[in-house]
Amino acid sequence: MRPVKAGVEVAECSGFCFGVKRAIRIAKEALEGNKDKNVYSLGPIIHNNQVVEELRREGLKPVEGLDKVKKGIIVISSHGADPEIFEKIRASGLGLVNATCPFVMSAQKIVKALKDDGYLVVILGDKKHPEVKALVGCAGGKAVVIKDEEELRKTRLPSDKIGLVSQTTQTLENYFKVISVVLESEFLGIRIFNTICSDTERRQRSAARLAKEVDSMIIVGGRMSANTKRLFEICSGLCKETYHIETAGELKKAWVKKKSRIGIASGASTPDWIIENVGNSIKRGI
Repeated sequence: MRPVKAGVEVAECSGFCFGVKRAIRIAKEALEGNKDKNVYSLGPIIHNNQVVEELRREGLKPVEGLDKVKKGIIVISSHGADPEIFEKIRASGLGLVNATCPFVMSAQKIVKALKDDGYLVVILGDKKHPEVKALVGCAGGKAVVIKDEEELRKTRLPSDKIGLVSQTTQTLENYFKVISVVLESEFLGIRIFNTICSDTERRQRSAARLAKEVDSMIIVGGRMSANTKRLFEICSGLCKETYHIETAGELKKAWVKKKSRIGIASGASTPDWIIENVGNSIKRGI
């Protein structure tokens, strides 16, 4: 663990992951190379409000759709996009910059291959998350999305050949439960791929180790961040006093008062400066 000060520890895997660093770098390069053009991100480039606002000040304008964009450059977020979106961007004459995380792109390729081989794609994930929406698009819009093994048991799958993948920020525990349900079924063909990214696995393990050892656990990350929500779920089961915040301003004295050890873990899109602010605020007694 990385000590901030006595009594406060930060989980080893904290701060930006590789995919987030890459997406931010690509976005900044797009801004630098197109100073005479409007540069947009399709949705937030990552799920962290503070970073999105910082990039907005630098010129990156988040948009929810292409309807009102007539000229300029579109940056695809780290979560990826439906293949149809890429086609629309090219057809409209807009510039295209792809900042999709490589782990997400790998999952997309697997989904496309499964679809082409005649498998019904089953995705473990959050239906409303942009990454999952993009994966469904890669399956030709015919994938089945389930949130856990209970939902899978209640779902009638209209195929005797299924291919199972996961949103890259899911937990291995949840995925293994879904896999066990699939293996209990009598499908003619089953193909299973572990599409959970390696950073997610390491981050979850390090946060879980720390949560077992502390009196209070603070999870720092965006409200819309799937991997941050997952960290909160994991740590809540190991440390009764686990709290999810976006910034140090949300900390409450009651959470850390009379606690001898405070743990901090962050989502993959949380910058180091926010983590440091949280640690320093706890050190000062809020």
